[in-house]
Amino acid sequence: MSVPSGGPRPSHRHRRRQSPVVAVILVVVGMVILFGAGYGLSRIIQGASSDAGGGEASPSASASASTAAPEPEPCVTVTVTPGAGLPSPAQVTTNVYNATDRAGLAAGTAEELQLRGFVIGAIDNDPLSKTITAVAELRHGPSGESAAKLLAFYLPGAELVDDGRQDATVDTVLGAAYTAVAPQSEVDAALAAPSPSPSGPGCSPAAAQATEQATPEVIPSASE
Repeated sequence: MSVPSGGPRPSHRHRRRQSPVVAVILVVVGMVILFGAGYGLSRIIQGASSDAGGGEASPSASASASTAAPEPEPCVTVTVTPGAGLPSPAQVTTNVYNATDRAGLAAGTAEELQLRGFVIGAIDNDPLSKTITAVAELRHGPSGESAAKLLAFYLPGAELVDDGRQDATVDTVLGAAYTAVAPQSEVDAALAAPSPSPSGPGCSPAAAQATEQATPEVIPSASE
């Protein structure tokens, strides 16, 4: 009787039974590897995000920057007298001109100003032949500005006009609204009246302008 071939079949069946187990193990190992790779990648991404966020200014850095900012310069309001720094009448030379049709107006005003101590130059009609409806025009150059400001207290409502002249003389040009030189008592009171003025490196031009508009320092209004 012949021996049937196929003796190794049992071992072949044994190998087939083991292959699903190996596959499961490989799948599990693969999942573990993928999970580890994904976890590591997520950590790398989070680290990169943290580094990118670190490039921005941190709260502590902002606080340090704000602490290092310079302190604002002070601005204080001081009380000054409008007449401070102005020349005396004896230091002012003025020409007196008439821009109206009233005869003798320039001569009479020049005489009054001379009695107040001013030095009188020319007396005549307005050389520019302007029509002036205001009290007067006080024409001056840079060196005669303070002299014109002083004259403005004697002719309340007069307008200062810088014509760029080189000397310190002032042209007092009388207009239609002019009536008379202000009484000396009123002039003295206006020159000595206290006036607030912003002072200090922190005072802005806007603040100074607002104060000047609220309380004119030099040119009194017609109501004074």
